[in-house]
Amino acid sequence: MSVSLAMGAREDDAVTFRGGAEGSVVVLTFPALLTDNEERILAFVTDEADAEERVSGEADAEEPAQGPAPQFDSGPLSAKSLAQFDPMAYGSDVHVVARSGYPAVSIRFPVGFRDACNVGGSVGFASFALWLGALRERGTGPISKQIVEDMATGRWGMVTNNSEVFIDANLYTDDIVEGTIWITELTGPDRATTNLHVEWCRVDGETRTHIGWSAMQTTWVEILSHGVVVARPMPQYFHDFIEPMTIPTGAKNIAVPTQPKDVDRGSLIRSAPMVPRNPYLLESEVFSTTMQDGNVVGNIYFGNYYIWQSRVRDKFLARSQREAMAARGALGELRCVHTRVEHLREVMPFDDVLVTMSLAALYERGIDLEFEYFKVNQDGSREKLAIARHRTVWTMPGAPGELEISPPSKLPQSLIDSVLEAIDGK
Repeated sequence: MSVSLAMGAREDDAVTFRGGAEGSVVVLTFPALLTDNEERILAFVTDEADAEERVSGEADAEEPAQGPAPQFDSGPLSAKSLAQFDPMAYGSDVHVVARSGYPAVSIRFPVGFRDACNVGGSVGFASFALWLGALRERGTGPISKQIVEDMATGRWGMVTNNSEVFIDANLYTDDIVEGTIWITELTGPDRATTNLHVEWCRVDGETRTHIGWSAMQTTWVEILSHGVVVARPMPQYFHDFIEPMTIPTGAKNIAVPTQPKDVDRGSLIRSAPMVPRNPYLLESEVFSTTMQDGNVVGNIYFGNYYIWQSRVRDKFLARSQREAMAARGALGELRCVHTRVEHLREVMPFDDVLVTMSLAALYERGIDLEFEYFKVNQDGSREKLAIARHRTVWTMPGAPGELEISPPSKLPQSLIDSVLEAIDGK
């Protein structure tokens, strides 16, 4: 008698299949290297009832759980229902792909509720920055244990020199996003600096749609004292891991764009003068950091700089655009299409960070912003930590789930007035 099988679940190289009446037949498959040095796929067939009895028997030998046992039936938590989730779509999928003939690491995952924090429900710019950090870490998975051991000594670490995000299209909750990460070159003293690039795509079956780009430059460092580091040669195991994945300079189609897409943002209304300190301050806020803002290296995680951008910008926008922000995009929204952060020095947990936002240029259909980050010392003095550029357009809503970002529309007059009032002091 033939039985139709459907994929049930996957963990590493082990895959289960289900078939028969109500999915009662369970097949567990996994690869094994036999004594003849040949790899074979082994399959074990059982039925759900036997499997449940064995699991129950194993549980009986352990300390019994307190409280009532959970009840599973034919409802939404049944094994049959759970098997409907495609692990290739909803689980993280890591694989090596070719990028211009060179190896690159591609990682696939679903967009979560927290990621889609734009007014209109699409993924916000800070989420792309946080994803960039996650890809960097998962992309070094085979050597992550050694990296963590080195960092745990308190002597070695990695610092982010700069990073940026380009957003060319929309992503929404439950979309499947794929980030492909590659390395273009090792630079700096002792080639201790790594240049990472990412292309973001939306995956729908066999269709991949370009969403945006990200880039990051990091350096292996020796930690001399609290917040003081110096570049050092990366460990040999690190070099041996990334050297084969490094794409030579000059290879085609490997570089992230240096400028966002050219779109018509209308006439220039006002621009900041070319002076050392931008006088067109719009908003500022001091953030008190803790260990929650740090990472295994011990410094403040680079992704916080994007989160702080978002908080300060939204604080300013709420003055004149609270109604539009509450309308969830129906009245339009200010969309970031590019942002870049340049780090100058490190900041540590429990330091206070002042973030200022100033106007760089005001257009009919968009705004360019400048951010500066300062460590605030106990005596009130400041040390500049980083600078950032932030390009925006004002967009009106498109069709639900529309991937293309709507063409720039005119800024609300109330927003223009709010900007001019802030910089003119009226």
